[in-house]
Amino acid sequence: MTQPAAITLMIVDDHPLMRIGMKAVIQGQEDMTIVGEAKDGHTAVQMYRTLHPDVVLMDLRLPGKTGLQATAAIVSEFPQARLLIISNYDGDEDISQAMAAGAAGYLFKSIMEDELLDAIREVHAGRRYLPRNVSVRLRERTEPVRLTQRENDILSMLGKGFTNKELAHVLGVSTDTVKTHLKNLFRKLNVSDRAEAVREAIHRGFLHLD
Repeated sequence: MTQPAAITLMIVDDHPLMRIGMKAVIQGQEDMTIVGEAKDGHTAVQMYRTLHPDVVLMDLRLPGKTGLQATAAIVSEFPQARLLIISNYDGDEDISQAMAAGAAGYLFKSIMEDELLDAIREVHAGRRYLPRNVSVRLRERTEPVRLTQRENDILSMLGKGFTNKELAHVLGVSTDTVKTHLKNLFRKLNVSDRAEAVREAIHRGFLHLD
């Protein structure tokens, strides 16, 4: 009986230890082989064009072109591409944006080895893969929150502790205008103050603090 061809994989992560760890898990599998590695989104897109791997393991946080942008670029050019996001970000917005960009699955970097291998095989077979708790959360989501670019900018500055006066100076507007923006932002996030807004934004994946 002819042995099925091994699943070819490309790993995209800017942390060498993460790539080494995933390689260690995958290289022990008879039905998988790694054909390429990339440490940034731009290189990942270029390598995909050459290698056409069966499955791409893609981090979201990458230098230059982000993992989300790289995913969208690959899927746009190669609609049959299968990308599995593996990220530290667990916000609903991160996950929903990744799936909207064309990812076939989403995992957290805290996963166990068996789940990574199961997810690779599921995605290779043409199925979506999401941890059960993630699937439930996405199904229970109400109408998604849409923030304007200005609101995203304000959120980022709130996360850095900017005052209303500092926000007004940076944005080139009056403090009254800043208060109006904050009021709209609080309403969209269903919060009542700046601290709650930052916490909710981190939880949802709108804001990432180092």
